Amino acid sequence: MTAENYILATLAGFVVGWIANAMSKSRFSFPINVFIAIFGAILLNFFIRSSEMLGDHFFSILMVSFAGSSVLLGLFHLTRMIERR
Repeated sequence: MTAENYILATLAGFVVGWIANAMSKSRFSFPINVFIAIFGAILLNFFIRSSEMLGDHFFSILMVSFAGSSVLLGLFHLTRMIERR
């Protein structure tokens, strides 16, 4: 991945983390949601790019970033809900 791809994945993760923080009424703070979303976006982009499944296009990077950050945030919040019970 190039530097532009990392920047795009980071921005997409930031947006998803910000939206998740606004939607969730949990005890987790803004930096945690944003960090997890950015990590998920970069991680899935890294795995998709290393397996050469998709090209190096703007919209493919954006969609993979949104998917990765959403899935990782969802798993994080799901584990926290299960842990509280």
